[in-house]
Amino acid sequence: ARPLIRPRRVPAPPLPPAMCGGHRAEGEGPAPASERVVVLFYCYENLGAERAAKLAAAQRRLGAELALSGRVLVAPEGINGTVQGTFAAVSAYEAAVDSFLGVGCGGPAVDWKRSGAGAQAAFPDFTVKEVVELVGFGLHGRARAGGAPMRPLDVRAETGTHLPPKDFHKLLSETPAANLRLLDVRNTFEYEVGHFEGASDPGMTHTAQWARFVDSNLEDLRGKRVMMYCTGGIRCEKASAYLHRRLEETSPNQSAEGTLETGVFQLQGGIHRYLEAFPDGGLFRGANFVFDKRAQMKPDEAGAAGTEETPAVVGRCSECSNPWDRHHGGRVCCVCRALVLVCDTCDASSRHWEYHCAEHAELRAVYFHFLDLFSTAELEAQLGGLQQFLAKEVGPKRKNRRNTLRKKIDQIDAEVLRRQAEVSGEGASCGLGDASGGGSDGADGGSEPLTADAALPLRRCRACENPYTE
Repeated sequence: ARPLIRPRRVPAPPLPPAMCGGHRAEGEGPAPASERVVVLFYCYENLGAERAAKLAAAQRRLGAELALSGRVLVAPEGINGTVQGTFAAVSAYEAAVDSFLGVGCGGPAVDWKRSGAGAQAAFPDFTVKEVVELVGFGLHGRARAGGAPMRPLDVRAETGTHLPPKDFHKLLSETPAANLRLLDVRNTFEYEVGHFEGASDPGMTHTAQWARFVDSNLEDLRGKRVMMYCTGGIRCEKASAYLHRRLEETSPNQSAEGTLETGVFQLQGGIHRYLEAFPDGGLFRGANFVFDKRAQMKPDEAGAAGTEETPAVVGRCSECSNPWDRHHGGRVCCVCRALVLVCDTCDASSRHWEYHCAEHAELRAVYFHFLDLFSTAELEAQLGGLQQFLAKEVGPKRKNRRNTLRKKIDQIDAEVLRRQAEVSGEGASCGLGDASGGGSDGADGGSEPLTADAALPLRRCRACENPYTE
């Protein structure tokens, strides 16, 4: 059944936990107060701008008072975050957030998901950001066909049917492949290291591409049992709501709610909760990517009880195709900066540390960030290749790709002209007067390609271009 639309409550000031029905203790179990834990959580609630600002201020105070670390987002539509601290501090934090939102007094329930933190700090500090959307689906202010503005999604009314892990597992196991559409509502780099058997990767590098995926695949999804999942559940909330909305908009006489045979379903609590229910991984294969220093959690790390068997590695190095499932912050696509799976062996032997994600793999030989690593002849070859790709990019939907290619073409043009000017200046100072060659650097203008014997350049940051070490 679809969730009922709850009448709008008049916002109330935060109350002490003891006045609001107490704090949830289910599943916590005994633990030392000094044990470090990480809690992943979210709650969609119509806070409004003023109440959201008060919640953000309260978060900053809590972070300082409880010596927490983590990342918290606060928006008029709710709160989302990952927080680390001692068991006692996190428990106090959960109680304070529940109290502010009125949990136990008619307010929405917060989806708290805990996991062990170990000795490593998952975050360097505690940061609270006030944002427009909890998850950037790019729907705020979006215009529909004809120019009419899109109505804001009501997540609590339009979201898909929530299935607890065991129900999700059962329904997924019983659904015939022809009637099933299993969607991974995460980015491709997350999907690459772990996903459910038979899941489709929408090919996203950021969640704002979800609307494009849905609009392009509506007819394939219509009339099917659509099951979706993400890391902790929050992305599925708005993703399923948007899919519901679009199915209803494009077929007014057919309810998107459907039946058990059709409709939209989402994994309640995401992969995190599923691995707690199925410590051996169940139907999930590989690792669950997480956005902190832990990088990933494997089934025996997330569940209540571990297994001695090492989970299978589903990821593959983009360079050699050998099994690999560890992302590294410095191994990113040189076009879009999305994380790219590259094994340590390939990275150690790379000439330039320039990699390409699946979406931009076709540009592997012609598009690079650091142009000074290439000779002028190599740059001119890259220029020709980029121009060929640009000629193929036609139509309004390829505008962004054309802009990306043109920008790189302009950069290479400028670099080649700069080198030619340098050679010309050196020739004139030596009395040669030949702009096409001469001098010790020949026609390449001072940037010969690296050889096997040459010292590798220092790895550099793509944002500031300064050298850095691991």
